[in-house]
Amino acid sequence: MLRPRIIQTCILIFGCLLARGIHAQERFFWKKDNSRGFIESYGVELNGNGVGQFQFKKRDENEIKLPVALRATAIETLRGLFQRAEFLDESKDFVSQRKVADMGTKTVRFETGSRQRQVVYNYTEDRTLQEITTFFENLCQQERALFEMDLALKYDRLGIPKKLDELDSNLRAKRIVAPERFAPVLEKIYSDQTLMNLARKEAKKLLCRIEKMNTFSN
Repeated sequence: MLRPRIIQTCILIFGCLLARGIHAQERFFWKKDNSRGFIESYGVELNGNGVGQFQFKKRDENEIKLPVALRATAIETLRGLFQRAEFLDESKDFVSQRKVADMGTKTVRFETGSRQRQVVYNYTEDRTLQEITTFFENLCQQERALFEMDLALKYDRLGIPKKLDELDSNLRAKRIVAPERFAPVLEKIYSDQTLMNLARKEAKKLLCRIEKMNTFSN
């Protein structure tokens, strides 16, 4: 006979696999299109396990697409927001009729199994959809910052201190959804003996701060 602890472990593993299978059927999509400005559009698409793609397009340039993967805690926060918003309830109108300035056209879509809904809005008065918007805005800005920091390490090494300062400011303002995603590039900066000591020390300090954050582990 199997021991109780082994049975409990098997049940836990089966439950985790089942949850991953269910979550894999979910899709989160968000995109912002700007009628003016340097950035024409940016957005992200994720499955229920937090794996997906970030994209952004500078005006008159080709679109850039990058892989993104979030930890369980981040995707659970996002899932909870959609549930709290009752997003799939078609009777709920999320689009504000107030006349406000052009803030960019946002498209948000949530799919789970055979159910899905898409909402296109310039502005919403729904508090939870505002939180969802902030989540995606922060995630997109984070991924772009990560891309630019990695780019600076390769082609603009003198620009690294500025990128580190920006990351520091965004961490303090809690505008980073998944701080742990910066760990690999910060490790590279800290380990690069050819970089200025000031930049390497700052990278190490940021890395230590990120490692102490709760979001660094599932």
